[in-house]
Amino acid sequence: MENLDGWRDVLRCKWSVEVLAALHDGYCRPSQILRRYPELAFKVLWQRLRKLERLNFVERIAFDGFPRHTEYRLTPSGRVVAKWAKRLMESGLTLDELTAVLRCRYMVAILRLLAQHPRRPKGLQAWLKIADKSLFERLAKLEALGLVRREIVPTRPVQVRYHLTDRAQTLLPLLTDELLAFPDLLKGGEKRQRPKTPTPS
Repeated sequence: MENLDGWRDVLRCKWSVEVLAALHDGYCRPSQILRRYPELAFKVLWQRLRKLERLNFVERIAFDGFPRHTEYRLTPSGRVVAKWAKRLMESGLTLDELTAVLRCRYMVAILRLLAQHPRRPKGLQAWLKIADKSLFERLAKLEALGLVRREIVPTRPVQVRYHLTDRAQTLLPLLTDELLAFPDLLKGGEKRQRPKTPTPS
């Protein structure tokens, strides 16, 4: 398998992401993928498929008979990367933005907690056991990325609640141990610990 930057480059490439998503959706033949993406040139598709094959993300299967044809199938590691590709497309985030979130155990925990129900900062802090400054820095980053939204409740005193956005909902399938543990995916971020899945409260 090529080096770590190889698959990172794949997920940073528009057409590689599109091809992985098509294969994930069951489009096996190059002709099917070209019909799905009319603006995709055959030469570009062929180059992307060859690279995915070198990375061991897809396998090429040649069928005899008439007419002869070739199909491409995702390998086990390719299925994992294809899930990332699908979520990248649906969320509108870049790979760098997405990995910056997922390599921070606190931001992952915040998304998991808010997936259960909206929460006030004090409620989040009670779960995360971190300082106010650290909590609000992470909430601000998630808000800037469009993953959480802040609601001001006009009570006395005024209350603030945080909600998960629709964009963040598309990322929830990535918050699994299988995908978070993808080899070296989150290398270079905060030192990760296996995050505990919060229970409803």
